Amino acid sequence: MDKKILLTIKGSHRSVDGENKTVELITEGRLYEKDGAYHIEYEESEISGKEGTRTLFSVQDDAVFMERSGTVSSQIMFERGKKYVNSFMTPFGAIQMEIYPTKVKHELKEEEGRLDLKYQLDIDGVSTGTNELTLYYR
Repeated sequence: MDKKILLTIKGSHRSVDGENKTVELITEGRLYEKDGAYHIEYEESEISGKEGTRTLFSVQDDAVFMERSGTVSSQIMFERGKKYVNSFMTPFGAIQMEIYPTKVKHELKEEEGRLDLKYQLDIDGVSTGTNELTLYYR
C-alpha cells in the first residue's frame, strides 16, 4: 500500500501558566506500509513555521517515531510511560529536550486513520507545558 491522503493535523500547547495555543493544518500527505509499520509523511508549510521540512511518523505496535528533515531536523520516540531525551543544536547553542508521553494511541487503516499523542515537554530541565498532537485522514 502506498497512497496519497488528505491529512488533518491539530496541535495544541498548554503552558505551565495555563495559556493555550492551537494550530490546525490540512495538507496532502502520503500513507504507506513497510516492514510491518504504517508511515505517514507530509511537507510542512509556512503555517507550521517549518517550511522546507518533511515530517514522517512511523507507527508500530505501541510506539510512534517522528522524524523531521530539511530546514528543521529532529527525531522523537513516543512510547507511553517512557521518557525520551535528546539534544538539539540551535542558533543559540545546544538544548536538551525531554518528552514524557502520557497518551500514545492510534488506529490506522488503509482508508482512514487517527493518531493521538499527548506529552509533557521539558527544555533544559524546565517544564514548558503539555502538548497534544492529533493526525487523522479519510
